[in-house]
Amino acid sequence: MSLWRRKIWSNLAGGVMVAVTLSACSTAPATPQATPPATPVVHRSNPAATESSVVQSLQKQLREREKRIDELQSQLNILKMIDQDAEVRRKPARNPATLMPSE
Repeated sequence: MSLWRRKIWSNLAGGVMVAVTLSACSTAPATPQATPPATPVVHRSNPAATESSVVQSLQKQLREREKRIDELQSQLNILKMIDQDAEVRRKPARNPATLMPSE
């Protein structure tokens, strides 16, 4: 009787193993699924590097503006000198002795 029990139990165990294996296979997809679309990798640059480039750009703009201001100041000084020369030329150099008294 012991031999019968072993055969039954071994057949039963084998059947359970086959059933578990087949149930696992039925839950697995028959065809391999396509991998989900990859999310794009966003490379974030170093914030300090970005700020540094912004600072450098602003410093360059500041230098250019200061240079332009210097040029404009130089032109303004030249125009002031020209205006002073023109004013001196407009005033006639009259000798007060040549003027007639108004009486």
